[in-house]
Amino acid sequence: MGHADSQPRNVSHSWTWNGVSEMRTTTQHDTENTGLIYGHSTRRMMLSNLNTQKAFPHPFLAPPSVPLIYDLRYPPTSLRFPPSSPFADCGYEFLRVPLTSERPRQIRLISPYFPWAFDIGPSAGEEVVTCLDVLSTLHAALQCPLTDTEWGTAGDDKRASLIRARNCRLWIQIALHGSSNSAPQTRPTVQREPLLLRVDWLGSSVAFTGLVKDEAFASRRLIPGGREPPETWVMKFHKL
Repeated sequence: MGHADSQPRNVSHSWTWNGVSEMRTTTQHDTENTGLIYGHSTRRMMLSNLNTQKAFPHPFLAPPSVPLIYDLRYPPTSLRFPPSSPFADCGYEFLRVPLTSERPRQIRLISPYFPWAFDIGPSAGEEVVTCLDVLSTLHAALQCPLTDTEWGTAGDDKRASLIRARNCRLWIQIALHGSSNSAPQTRPTVQREPLLLRVDWLGSSVAFTGLVKDEAFASRRLIPGGREPPETWVMKFHKL
């Protein structure tokens, strides 16, 4: 899958998460305040999940307080941090940090929201899976056109939802960039109906809200007789 490219920012500070020192990008915010905010958030998350999770995602991707806003219909370059976040002036490249303190080299993403499973490895230049790898790979996978088989498995309600989601996505695209058919045509062309994409399967629930462990769901989701999967995370989304 493709990975978003960017010039990395200068890095001059580090902060500790789950006992691992991670480099962080310089911002206009006070470094000590940032450490206090995220140290408290991480401790609270770990205490609440201590009995149910053996691994914890980086606070960037840990619900319920994921400190970023990301619409999966667009590349990770479009994500932003809320004005109240200590990372408000930072860009998406700030997510080039290991997904967990265990520094995984491969993970699997699944969700009750759709039927696919996505295996993710490190992007070029990385040794482990990063938070940015997760969002970049997920976005690229969801941009694939829906197949005839996938359409065939969808019931009437899901098909109606897919059409609505596609139309909404196209309306937003036209509002932002204008119609791709606005140029004058020198000869008549046959207008083909726009493709449905996998991201349309999510309907209006296109806001990424983090990763959780759900061993029961992961076990049910695994096909009988299949090979042992890599470390598996369940994705969460909410409506926009």
